Amino acid sequence: MKYILFLIGIISCGLFNAQEADNNLQGYFMTNSKETLYPYFAFDGNGKVDIAGYGKGDYFVKNDSVVVFPDKDIFIFKMSKNRLAGNSTWVKDTKWDLKKDSLAENNRKDDTLAKKNAQLLYEYYRKTRAKSNDFDKLFDENAMTNYTKTIDDLCTRGLAKACMEKFGLMVMNDVGGMEAVLKNKLKKPKQNPEIIRLGQKIISMGEIEGHTVLGSYYYSLGDKTKATKEWQTATDKGSTKAGLAQFEAEMNDAAK
Repeated sequence: MKYILFLIGIISCGLFNAQEADNNLQGYFMTNSKETLYPYFAFDGNGKVDIAGYGKGDYFVKNDSVVVFPDKDIFIFKMSKNRLAGNSTWVKDTKWDLKKDSLAENNRKDDTLAKKNAQLLYEYYRKTRAKSNDFDKLFDENAMTNYTKTIDDLCTRGLAKACMEKFGLMVMNDVGGMEAVLKNKLKKPKQNPEIIRLGQKIISMGEIEGHTVLGSYYYSLGDKTKATKEWQTATDKGSTKAGLAQFEAEMNDAAK
């Protein structure tokens, strides 16, 4: 059941001017502060940021704002020359400076595609996160319907993050919906070909965490062989989340 909840958790997962969103920020930003959980952020110039070794998140830049999406929250920074200043919960009142002698990876290969992804991510932010970053929509039927339509539209148009959330929504619906989750009365999951196809679509979009969520889905179905294969593939491609999911699965099996 914990892997169903992990998959469902994917969905929980300021004002801007006219300048188009982009994700071309590239470099290793480090802080000397001892009071933050995030000593560095390494931006790859292509929409992915290494969040202090905890895993990679998505990001976009608009005007002087940098918006980063870790698993569930949002980090917002104000950018000035070679400095990021935290401007939201978890990063507030801390500054990260560009470390010029670092070997930060630059993964930008297709400028048009990268800009499209950044603009879709900005649209996602504007429609689902700008006004609220809590779980209120999960308890409001109309809000949840509108949210689901937005996520489905953005996924169809090519935003991998939206497809990841759609994956979580589909899993949640298959086990009884939000009411079943809240009452801890989840239905036993049965293999759903549509969910598997969506996981494969996410992978084809270049999102390595597609392997992670697909592995967790297979594990929830009891297929440990396929789960391990997907987690190992994600780990081989650089995912830290897949290794954690596999470790927790092994601990869960040992506890049984």
